[in-house]
Amino acid sequence: MQFIYIIIALFVSYLIGSIPWGYIIPKVFRNIDIREHGSKNVGSTNVTRTLGKKFGIPVFLLDSFKGALPIIIIRYILQGQIHTDLNFINQYDIVIFYGVAAGVGHIFSIFLRGKGGKAVATGVGAVIALNPIVGLSGILIFFIVAFATRYVSIGSVVATFLVGVGMWISVALAPSQTFETQFFNLIAISFMCLLIIYMHKKNFIRLKNGTENRIGQKKNK
Repeated sequence: MQFIYIIIALFVSYLIGSIPWGYIIPKVFRNIDIREHGSKNVGSTNVTRTLGKKFGIPVFLLDSFKGALPIIIIRYILQGQIHTDLNFINQYDIVIFYGVAAGVGHIFSIFLRGKGGKAVATGVGAVIALNPIVGLSGILIFFIVAFATRYVSIGSVVATFLVGVGMWISVALAPSQTFETQFFNLIAISFMCLLIIYMHKKNFIRLKNGTENRIGQKKNK
């Protein structure tokens, strides 16, 4: 029975992550489909470039909250109760998988027919809920790299990679976790980081062609 609770929790985490705030906010407040503007992405970067910071910042915060909410509920509110008495898994701390489920929901949103954003903000929220030091360090790294290179995409990819390294270290050095728990969590971290980086494939192509938009540059038509 507890296994069913875990599956339900993962599905709910996916649904939370699937809420497309980058689509909802522009549609409600400006009556535009953000998928028809700029890079056509529903992430906060495209919303910011298209409508400005007053819309982009709320989208970023809400997308981040999507990643943090399932972890907050499971770890701090329910305090792992759905894992109780599950003989083959109650010894494992798999709360990280709920953050991954939310990230997958953002990228493959059921509300947008399997399409979505790149899950950078959602990943940020999940990591902050799991390890605030690593998460906040990732935000700092993003700003340093993005403004040094003037490319948001480079800042996002570098920060994602280094946050992944930081999470690997924190999981590998966790004294209270079993080897199996560390193994599962490292797989989850690697999967999510690689997926986020892969979602930037079009940015890599534009960087190679010299057509990627820089910070402060008007959006290419």
